[in-house]
Amino acid sequence: MPKEKYDTEILEEAMNNAYQIVTGKFTFEQLLEKTGEACIPFDIRKEEPDLEGMIEYFIEIEEYEKCSELQKIINGKENTK
Repeated sequence: MPKEKYDTEILEEAMNNAYQIVTGKFTFEQLLEKTGEACIPFDIRKEEPDLEGMIEYFIEIEEYEKCSELQKIINGKENTK
């Protein structure tokens, strides 16, 4: 597998895992139980997630519903799902 594709897949998995955590759909521990391992683009023990960076990533791959949910978090609105 080409390295670029591999890196892209890792980034996609990490961003989707981070999205699941910051939107409260899963905890980090639940992701670990589900998959056995979980990569995320930040250290959840020490850092606040870069929500703006996550939005930029999801805009780039045209996942606008995720962008909307993340923007609601930024705006301090509750997730109405």
